[in-house]
Amino acid sequence: MAPDPVGRGQTTARAGEALLRLFAQTDDARLLLTPDGVVTLANPRCAELFGWSVDELVGTSAVRLTPERHREEYAALRDLVLDSDSGDAARVDLVGLHRDGTELRLRVTARAIVLGQESRILSLILQTRDGADSSTGFRDLLEAVPDGNVVVDGRGRILMANAPAQTMFGYREDELLDQPLELLVPEAQRASHVRRRTGFTGRARRHAMGLGTRVVAQRKDGSTFPVSVVISSIGINDDVLFSATVHDLSELEALRGRNDQLRDQFLATVSHELRTPLTTILASAEMLEDDVADLPDERVRALVVRYAERIERAARRELALVDDLLSLTIIEGDAERLGDGLADLTVVAESVVAGERSSVEARGLTISAVSAGHPAVVRAHEGWLERAVRCLVDNAAKFTPRGGRIEVVTGVEGDLAWLEVCDTGPGIPGGDEERVFARLYRGADAVAAETPGAGLGLSIARSIVGAAGGRLEVVPAEGGARLRITAPRAVA
Repeated sequence: MAPDPVGRGQTTARAGEALLRLFAQTDDARLLLTPDGVVTLANPRCAELFGWSVDELVGTSAVRLTPERHREEYAALRDLVLDSDSGDAARVDLVGLHRDGTELRLRVTARAIVLGQESRILSLILQTRDGADSSTGFRDLLEAVPDGNVVVDGRGRILMANAPAQTMFGYREDELLDQPLELLVPEAQRASHVRRRTGFTGRARRHAMGLGTRVVAQRKDGSTFPVSVVISSIGINDDVLFSATVHDLSELEALRGRNDQLRDQFLATVSHELRTPLTTILASAEMLEDDVADLPDERVRALVVRYAERIERAARRELALVDDLLSLTIIEGDAERLGDGLADLTVVAESVVAGERSSVEARGLTISAVSAGHPAVVRAHEGWLERAVRCLVDNAAKFTPRGGRIEVVTGVEGDLAWLEVCDTGPGIPGGDEERVFARLYRGADAVAAETPGAGLGLSIARSIVGAAGGRLEVVPAEGGARLRITAPRAVA
C-alpha cells in the first residue's frame, strides 16, 4: 500500500506543534535568530527575562537585547557559530540588556540548526549566570577569603569580585563585571599581561604570575601598588573558570624597607664593634713580632714570637668568621642583587685560581683552571660569584693532603653553564652530601683532624649561587670531592 501523504503531513504538523509547545513551556529563555540576527521565535521566559513581550521581540533585531559596546563583538560570535560545521553547541558568557537598561549577566548556549543545504538559523538558550552557576556556596567561600579574589572566564572577563578585591582596587563589583582583567593592570603593562594570561588559561593548574610573584596593579583612581597574584583553575558545572587571588604587598614592602634599615645598622655595628678591634689586634701582633727582634734574650724572644703568632692566627680566624657572618646577612637581605649583571664562569674560575694560587701552594698543593673553550655566561653578580667559588676552593684546600691538586673546571651543556671544583682529598662521606651545606656544620673527620673553620663556607657558597638562580651540589666522584655549580646560560 502506498503511503498516505496527507496523513504524513498531519503527523508532521502535530510534531511541529508539539515542538513549539515545548519551546514555549521550557523554563529556560530561548530564542531563534536568522543569520542576520532577526528574532524569529522567542518563548515567554525570554520575554520575561528582557522585559519585552513575545510579539515585541519576534521580527525585530536582537541587537537591542545587548549593550551597544558589545554589539559588534557579539555579531562576530553569531557568525562564528553559524559558520561552524561541527554541529556542537558553544557556551559563552555574555551581557544582555533589559528593556529598562539594566545589564544582565547571561550564559548563552548557541547552536546552528541546519534547515537545508544553504539555510541555517541560530538557536540560543539563555540562563542568568547566577542561576547557571548555582554559586551561592561558592560566593560565600569567595567572600570568606581574606585576600582579594577575582574570578574570570576563559576570555579574561571578570565574573565575580569579592569584597576585599573591591576595597583593594576601589571598584564596585558591578563596575568590574564583564570587564577584562587587564582593567586592574597599568596601561603600559596590559599587552604583556594579556600574553601571560592567555598562556595560562585553558590549562588546569596553579600558577604564580610574575617573577617572585610580584606584579604591579592599578586602582580605580590610577594609583599603582605591588601585589602577588596566584591564578588557579576552578571547575563549575563542567566549565573551567580562573580564580585570581590577589595579595597587597604594600605593607610587606614597607616592612622590608624597615628591615633593610635595621640590617644596615647591624652591619655597621658589627663592622665597627668586631672587625675594627680584630684588625687592631692583628696589627699589634705583627708589630710585636717585629719589635722583639731586638730582645737580647733569645729564649724570651722565641716565646714572644710564638705567642704573637698564636694571637695572629686566632684573630685571623675570628675576622674570617665575622666576614662570613656579614656575607650571609648581606646575601639574605639583598638576594635580588646577586642576580644582577653577567658573569662568565670561565673568567670567574681563572680569576679565583690566580688569586688563591699562593695560599694553595703554601699548603703544598697545586691548583689549575680548566676550560672547554666556550663562554659560560650566566646572569649573576661576578664579584659574589667569585666569592662562592673561593669558598669552594678554600674548602678543597683544607681537606686535601700535601702533594694533592685542585682543579676548577668550567663548561656548558645545552642551556646550562657549569663550574666544578674537584680535589684529590678524602672526599665527602656518603650521607653528608646535603649536610655539608648546613650552617656551622663540621663533619666528623674535620672535628677529629681539628681542621680550622666555622662550617660556613659551603653554606655561603650555596646561598650565593641559589640567590643568582643556580644550584650548588655534591656530585659523585671516584676520588676526592667534586662540587658543581650549574646555572642557566644568559640569553638575550
